[in-house]
Amino acid sequence: MTGGSLTGHGLALARGGEGEAGSSGLLHHLLVDHAIKAGIVLVALLVLAVGMALIWKKAGRGGPPRREDP
Repeated sequence: MTGGSLTGHGLALARGGEGEAGSSGLLHHLLVDHAIKAGIVLVALLVLAVGMALIWKKAGRGGPPRREDP
């Protein structure tokens, strides 16, 4: 942002929105934004858990070694 000026949609929101439709649109935007961020966090946690499990097994702490009898 340069100079802290508001333009476009931000200016309409600063002036009080566009009535009921504007606040509904803002609420929808915020909910979608929150859902996207929650999805990113969940995927990151899943990747972290899989990575930790692989490292745990590579380090040899995944339980007793499996031996196949001939």
